[in-house]
Amino acid sequence: MLSLLNSLAQGLIKLSHNLAAILLAIAVALVSFQVFTRFILGDPAAWSEILARGLIVWSVFLVSAAAFWYGAMISIDLFLDRLPPRLRIYGQRLVCAAVLTLLTILVWQGYLITLRVSGQQIAMLEIPMSWFYAAIPTGCAVAIVAVVARQLSVEYQHHHGQHRTSPIRPDVGETP
Repeated sequence: MLSLLNSLAQGLIKLSHNLAAILLAIAVALVSFQVFTRFILGDPAAWSEILARGLIVWSVFLVSAAAFWYGAMISIDLFLDRLPPRLRIYGQRLVCAAVLTLLTILVWQGYLITLRVSGQQIAMLEIPMSWFYAAIPTGCAVAIVAVVARQLSVEYQHHHGQHRTSPIRPDVGETP
């Protein structure tokens, strides 16, 4: 059961990671287009800057799941490493609970603000502003899955005698 959940979580994390990379590549192309139209043609395409900004916001929130999975967020390993080995799991659980609390608040508040701006239009694109704000609850919800999957891996290792504060990290270059 744990293996199935881990596989599903890794698939979701991989999907969000790859989607974030694609969105970031599109944003780079849009910024390049903006520079070309502004400085070469002398007639800037204002819509490309706004769309690039929105895609970058989506990229940041989507990639946060992979960052949590790989342990690339702000690390407190210095604190956890100073704890006696048998207490480290409790420190890890405390960190996990704090992160999940913050992400849950962000999902809820992000959802509320997305609803609040749903009637507003982005002037140059003529789409609801809520499309950009929806990145907050979506990205944080996927990050919750990553945090839970990572903690389950830590718990599994702890219960099988491998007293580590973080799960075995995938090799560099390997996707989650």
